[in-house]
Amino acid sequence: MTDVENLEKIIQSVFSLSKTIKNKANTNACISVLNVKSPNLFAKNFISRLERLNQKFAGDAAALNDIAERVKNIGEAKNSQWAGPYSELVALDFYAQFSDFFKLSYINQLPIKNHHKSIPARNGQKEVIDIDLCLHLRHDTIYTDVKSFNCVHQNILDEVIEAVEEYALVTLGKSVMIGVDNLSSIDYTEVKSHLGYEKRSIYYALTNAVSENRRILQYESKRGIVFTFRIEYSDTISTVKEYSPFAMAEAYKYKFLDYGSKLLDDEYSVITMVRNPWFNAETVDFGDFNNLFYRSLARRTFIELARNKNSASLYSSSYANTKIKVRDVSLNLAGIIFIDDASSLCRDEAKLYSAYFYLNPNYQNKKPLTIRKLEKYFRTERESQIKDFDDFKWDNY
Repeated sequence: MTDVENLEKIIQSVFSLSKTIKNKANTNACISVLNVKSPNLFAKNFISRLERLNQKFAGDAAALNDIAERVKNIGEAKNSQWAGPYSELVALDFYAQFSDFFKLSYINQLPIKNHHKSIPARNGQKEVIDIDLCLHLRHDTIYTDVKSFNCVHQNILDEVIEAVEEYALVTLGKSVMIGVDNLSSIDYTEVKSHLGYEKRSIYYALTNAVSENRRILQYESKRGIVFTFRIEYSDTISTVKEYSPFAMAEAYKYKFLDYGSKLLDDEYSVITMVRNPWFNAETVDFGDFNNLFYRSLARRTFIELARNKNSASLYSSSYANTKIKVRDVSLNLAGIIFIDDASSLCRDEAKLYSAYFYLNPNYQNKKPLTIRKLEKYFRTERESQIKDFDDFKWDNY
């Protein structure tokens, strides 16, 4: 049974729905682990998550079909692209465990004509704003779109490295592993905008290095970014990684400009970021690293960028309307919630997730969300999963 056929079987077993994936030979890091004989924690937690969602949305056929479709999308994905649909399932499961006191809806399509002052409307978006989840609280409505917090640097380089390793094996008869040092503090916008255009150059530089049995290659991009690639002619690879949560926050501070298409003009818009070490090894889960990084990144997004009057198009290709400023996007984002998923390590369902809630004190469309307004909805037996909750009330300067 192929990895895809096994996933189709899981969907049928859990949801009693038939979903067909055309490419039966496809695989990725997620579905391959589900199709092994020996039991593993990731597979156990993956299937348990689906069973919880099936139970939670038992009376909503449309939602169950959407959930099953996302599982199918995981099976269709190549390389690390499975992170997107997987993250939606993680976020849905996380919020569902707190939804005794609010309704949770999945998927929400809002007509643009009803939100003509929103960032997406101003940017020329047509028809609908597609947002994954909605938390219908007693007095407030919070819309949140879900994104995978993957490493953009590694996503670009992985494709090149995989191609070089295949070239070395097939053409040169060499088994090699390639790693790259110090990606964490390299500016997100620089990498996203420019590194992708240099994949071919990096490929040729690496294949030449492998042909010459070199163990180190220093590659300088056209924008002056220096990458150190380490090549091992064995089955182990060691790279140098120096992490600073504050340097990473500086490097990623423009990341949330990419999500302006999900921001409304009359309801709270929150972005939920899901991280799993299988698609992002950049954060390290050591001590308070993630907490420091997430908080610092949120504060830069809410406070530093709120003062930036430059066009958002300078930092993100998402903007056709150059009149939309960086500060406009910042002021329309009501909050960011980070969720760390420990599915590959955790044996206790109650400790599966670690969440960090950050609310924007400068949100402009309504009275900003506060800890006091939200925390009562998350005071349950699972509240220990929320590791930080901050509205920057005393840190807005």
